[in-house]
Amino acid sequence: MNEELQQQYYQLEMYGQQVQKLQEELEKIELMKMELLKSIDSMKGLSDSDDILIPLGGGAFIKAKAIDTKKVIMGAGADIFLEKDISDVVDDFNKSIEDLDKAGSMILSKIEETAKVAEQMQKDLEKKIQAMEGQMGGAPTPQM
Repeated sequence: MNEELQQQYYQLEMYGQQVQKLQEELEKIELMKMELLKSIDSMKGLSDSDDILIPLGGGAFIKAKAIDTKKVIMGAGADIFLEKDISDVVDDFNKSIEDLDKAGSMILSKIEETAKVAEQMQKDLEKKIQAMEGQMGGAPTPQM
């Protein structure tokens, strides 16, 4: 292969890696959304019952009774915790889900755009390779 074809092949591989990384980011976003949705369900469930499960790690939990089912304590970063009404936290989480949806849509658009460019590049590369093979093993070209 000549240098131009090698460069295009390298670029094609880079596009493939970029699509893969974007897909991984999309998966992370989906996991974050699922976690937020699960938390919202748990907080809404407190209105039905004050029984809760407290995670101990390693998939182990302990049953407990919630003292206050109207407020939660949430981390605000750097060992700072805030007590907030559950309805406010649910609203915050729903806003975060909307933001994650927007980010996911942007990533999905970027994946589609990159995949189209890569697909066209691959077609062009295949045509050039076929043309080179035709020149090497094909009939002699007429001289003018």
